[in-house]
Amino acid sequence: MRLGVAHFALAIGAFGLFSATAATPAAADTASEIRALKARLLKLEAEEARARREAKAQEKAAAAAAVAQATRGRYSGGSAPDPTQSLQHWYDRLSLRGYSQMRYNDILSGGPFYNDISTPGDKSVGPRQNFFIRRARIILSGDVSEHLYLYFQNDFASSPSGTFSNSPTFNPPGNFAAQQVYYYYNQPFGLFAYPGWNQQGNYSSAPGNFGQIRDLYADIYFDKDKEFRVRAGQSKIPYGFENMQSSQNRLALDRADAINSCCKDERDLGLFFYYTPKEMRHLFRDLVKNNLKGSGDYGMVGFGVYNGQGANRIELNKNTHLVARFTYPYVFENGQIVEASVQGYTGKFVPYTTGIRPSLGMGTNWAGFIPSGSPLADIGSGFTPYVDGSGWNNLGNYNLSSWGARNGWGPVVANGGTGIQDSRVAVTGVIYPQPFGIRAEWNWGVGPQLNETQTAITKRTLNGGYVEATYKYEDKEFGTGTWFPFVKWQYYNGGAKFENNAPLMRVNEWDVGVEYQPLPELEFTAIYSHMDRTNVQAAPYRQFQADLMRMQLQWNY
Repeated sequence: MRLGVAHFALAIGAFGLFSATAATPAAADTASEIRALKARLLKLEAEEARARREAKAQEKAAAAAAVAQATRGRYSGGSAPDPTQSLQHWYDRLSLRGYSQMRYNDILSGGPFYNDISTPGDKSVGPRQNFFIRRARIILSGDVSEHLYLYFQNDFASSPSGTFSNSPTFNPPGNFAAQQVYYYYNQPFGLFAYPGWNQQGNYSSAPGNFGQIRDLYADIYFDKDKEFRVRAGQSKIPYGFENMQSSQNRLALDRADAINSCCKDERDLGLFFYYTPKEMRHLFRDLVKNNLKGSGDYGMVGFGVYNGQGANRIELNKNTHLVARFTYPYVFENGQIVEASVQGYTGKFVPYTTGIRPSLGMGTNWAGFIPSGSPLADIGSGFTPYVDGSGWNNLGNYNLSSWGARNGWGPVVANGGTGIQDSRVAVTGVIYPQPFGIRAEWNWGVGPQLNETQTAITKRTLNGGYVEATYKYEDKEFGTGTWFPFVKWQYYNGGAKFENNAPLMRVNEWDVGVEYQPLPELEFTAIYSHMDRTNVQAAPYRQFQADLMRMQLQWNY
């Protein structure tokens, strides 16, 4: 009962009692009755005040529950913090969370090219691998103030490149030696099976599970609604939806090579500017929190400048890369959400080189062939490909040496001076899984690539992308959890610029799998891959075909 109504009722009662008392001398004492009415009034007022306090407490609890529900779930991949949360003490706003992934692979078929089976995105893929810790992430993040947000992510499952080399070491004399690499990989009917040619390679000590920085950045906000911000430090490059999507949320175990080959570990050191309208920040956050496989908040508009050599790698040419991205998500009346994006970057990249024996057939099944009598027969196995980048013949470059070595001044500059042109543009289209979903990305450009004779790294064209379709099924009848069956096709034809010597990579691969979430904190993924790709880990960079079964267990905390 409201306070005004209670007062009105008591007033009527008091007036009636007063009238009755005046008319009947035998009535009870008037003063005692008034005291009783006052006591009842005080009691009613106390009860109403308590009811108000309880209602206010319930409203506050409901609001807190709504905030908790909105912010519960997986790592949001760099999303902006919730502006509704208290900022009284910055150390109270820091949160610690993370996730871990354990994998197992089984090569179902690999033919005669068994030793070549490998992928740059997953070191657990190989003929001598079993269980493997793919990621072990710990994330510290939070608001320092209303204008500063910090994010620090470390991975304790980093490992050096492989522990096995399958390169042949036997070098017979004469012109016949020119073909020994080819016949090592292409032994016809058991011929040429001399000691050394069937060698299974050599092992080196390469322990794993080291700690390494993945993200270390600060978001600096310029306005109260946090729509404008600068991100300073090592963070993801705003290029490609799948690159920015957290591995904690992604369906396929690996990112598509065509898009991911742009950016080592998807990250680099630089400055990035993002603009996200207030309503869009909440939408980007909800796409992740509501388990719709979103990418996080990297702005409707984003652009930046960064080193370009990759995460945790030393800058080699003092030449920065530039990147820009525009994306637009749209919500239909029925709740379905679509998103379209365009992005691009440009700069110069310095390839990494190592000694190889040049040969023909890179990116094919006959890789390693050296025609008898060709100039390649006179080149040994310790030849380092020449990087045909700008800066070699620049008289202002003090690393030049004598005249006449190549096109005038002979260089001693390591890795091609200022590097090779590295530019791309990509388009993205996304329909979020409600319950059907599809995502496609494609990019075109130029970048470093080893030439056909494996003697020089030059600027070459590239293109490739992927298409992924999925269905989200939430079992509400039996309560078994959430299922994401999916199929993915990817294609790439271009240089693997982050691998030694930037070899040609050809990928045509199908993945069919399912992600099962029995609990929000637990996920299991099984995926079958039909692979037709280049082994870019070791010369002569042979093409292989294989069928692979992989499984991954992920736990979130």
